[in-house]
Amino acid sequence: MRTKPNTEKHERKTLLYSNIKSMAFLVDGSDPIALRELMNYLHKYLIKGKKISFIGYVKKLPPFEDEEIIWITQKDMNWIGIPKINKIKHFIEKEFDVLINTSLITNRPLEYISTYSKAALRIGKFDAKKTYCYDFMMHIEHDNVFEYLEQVERYLKMVK
Repeated sequence: MRTKPNTEKHERKTLLYSNIKSMAFLVDGSDPIALRELMNYLHKYLIKGKKISFIGYVKKLPPFEDEEIIWITQKDMNWIGIPKINKIKHFIEKEFDVLINTSLITNRPLEYISTYSKAALRIGKFDAKKTYCYDFMMHIEHDNVFEYLEQVERYLKMVK
C-alpha cells in the first residue's frame, strides 16, 4: 500500500441510520480481553435489528474459535504483508451498508481490507495519510474504542 490504490470504481454513499441493515467490523485480536469486551459491545447492533459481520487480524492463533469472526493470521499474508485474496475475497466483495475499523492503531491487514471493501461507507480513525482507506474518518482525543464507536454512531444518526 505504498501508493494510493485505485478504489474509485465503487460507488460510496451514506444512509439514514434507520436504513442501515448490515454492518461490518474490522477487529484486532491481539488483546483477547479487550476483544471480548468489544464483541459484547458490538452485539448491541443485533438487538437494534442490524446484521453484523466481523473480520479480524491476529499474528498467531485466534483468541476465540467459537465467535463468528473470520480470522486472518500471519500465515494468511503474502510476502509483502497483505492478506491473500482467497482469505478475504468473500468479505471485501460483500456490499455492507457500513464498515467500521475498530482498531485504533495502525493495522495494515485491516486497512487493506477497508481499502478494497465494497461497503457503501467505510469508517476509521483519522489519519491524513490513510484517506484511501476510509470515506469518513473520526478524530478522537483518547484511544478509547468505546468512545470512538459512540462518536461514530452519533455521526451516523446525524446523516440526513
